[in-house]
Order: sequence, then C-alpha cells, then structure tokens
Amino acid sequence: MYTFRGNIAEKFGINAAVVAEYLYAGERELEYMELADRTWYRCSLKTMTIDNPYLSVDMAKRAVGKLRDGGIIRSEKLSKSGYDHTNWYCFTEYGENLMEGGAYND
Repeated sequence: MYTFRGNIAEKFGINAAVVAEYLYAGERELEYMELADRTWYRCSLKTMTIDNPYLSVDMAKRAVGKLRDGGIIRSEKLSKSGYDHTNWYCFTEYGENLMEGGAYND
C-alpha cells in the first residue's frame, strides 16, 4: 500500500498526491541540488512510472501538470547539457506547507 497526503489528493487527485509524495521523499533516491533556497530534484516521467508502476507516463504527466498549475511545484530544465531535457522539480512555499501539514492516507 502506498502512503500519500490526503489534503493533496482532495485538491488535485490521488495520482497527483502520489507524485507529490514521490518528489517530496526524493532526497533519498533522486539526484538533487540546492538552488535559490530551494531543493530541486531531477526526475523524468519515465523514472516516476518505473518507481510507481501503477502510473502510466500520461498519468504522471497529468499529475505533474496539476501540481504545477496548482502552485505546489515548479519545474525547470536545469541540466547544463543541451541533450538532457529531464525536468527538475522543487516545491513552492505553498507546496511545502501542504506537504508538511497534510494528513496521511493509505
């Protein structure tokens, strides 16, 4: 069973809550860097679906879009290589507050 925050699921859907939880716990498994007082995590949609096999790439993409449009996360292409188009994600202050204050569902 997967654990996610209920407050994110209520506002943005379960898939978005799962992706938010995955990114929030990212410091344990994802490449990251500190930039402008934020921790940015590098993660492709394909990696999200490998680590969360119940999500398709389209489901992960829609979930990321909901989180970004809802002001929970930001996404940027921060890689120095012109060939690397993998997104980097960070939580906004609003997103961090929701993640820190959210009740768990499982």
